[in-house]
Amino acid sequence: MTHVAAPSPASDAIHAELLKIESLISTAVRLLDDGRVVNLQALQTRTKEVCDSALALPRDESRPLIPAMEALLVALDTLTGKLNSRFGDLPTLANLVGSDTAASLYGQALKHFP
Repeated sequence: MTHVAAPSPASDAIHAELLKIESLISTAVRLLDDGRVVNLQALQTRTKEVCDSALALPRDESRPLIPAMEALLVALDTLTGKLNSRFGDLPTLANLVGSDTAASLYGQALKHFP
């Protein structure tokens, strides 16, 4: 039987930030649906910071974050779809940094969030 540690204060803070980011993404999707322009710089910065924080946690402390991280990925996929519908195909991580680097980054993330 696998023991899952109780959420730590750090993982609780990360979880709260993930929920805030998901809310920001929902707002961005609504704005796009209304035909408005959305500045994604703050969203990108906050998402990177919270994901880096989650990856820095010990594995047992990061496990309770999996559902929130999965919800964030779904929300980001929805936003990406809306952006692609409005502006055409956008570059992917693999296009920006190369497929080897992208695969390495995804692999590092999967060590914490299998």
